[in-house]
Amino acid sequence: MKHIHILFWFISIGIFSACAEDKTENNLETGERTFIEELGILDPGEEMEMFECNSGFDDVTKSGNFITNRRIASYWIEDGKKEIHSALFGNEIDSLSQTDNHTKLTYASFVTVYKTDGSSFNVYIDKDSTRVHDFFNKAQTNWESKRKNN
Repeated sequence: MKHIHILFWFISIGIFSACAEDKTENNLETGERTFIEELGILDPGEEMEMFECNSGFDDVTKSGNFITNRRIASYWIEDGKKEIHSALFGNEIDSLSQTDNHTKLTYASFVTVYKTDGSSFNVYIDKDSTRVHDFFNKAQTNWESKRKNN
């Protein structure tokens, strides 16, 4: 009987995980957006173009990686500690690079943002190669567009 309960538990978790919709820019709720604004890396009215949440069960209060019409940003919050990074496309980015780890089971792909002040940070995208490339291409396009306008 104990084995049946354990099996039922694993099946329930599997069904819940399969039915859970990935959190993206298309289904970010108003309260979640407000949370990101309160972190100081999203301005009211700033257009969210791409968003990925890499925390378990897509908990936006734990992590987020995104591109807007103005910036690329990443945040991770765990045990009361916050790691928050942001760079404006126009004048804060020196270069971008992509690391595609979609075939590796335990590693997320990422875009590395090299800032003009010499610092850098990673924006993680734990999805298939198409989404990883779309994320990088959107960042590259926004950066090049803003650089030309400055």
